[in-house]
Amino acid sequence: MKDYHITHHAAERYRERRCRHPLYITADLSRARPATKGKLRKARRWPRAGQRLLITPDGFAFVAAGAVIVTCFPLGG
Repeated sequence: MKDYHITHHAAERYRERRCRHPLYITADLSRARPATKGKLRKARRWPRAGQRLLITPDGFAFVAAGAVIVTCFPLGG
């Protein structure tokens, strides 16, 4: 797993949308893989320039800009 810096915003969103305990974010990040173009089209999401989506097997996405996790959200659909 790459060493990511997790922003305060991302930790807050994780608590709101996924799990009350933020320490599980590292376990989810270790399971997350970069999104393929097909998965991005299916989710109707396209990251901004310089960002990429990391998706867990159960459909939760993290937005990474370099080595920084910016935010996270559940994928609908």
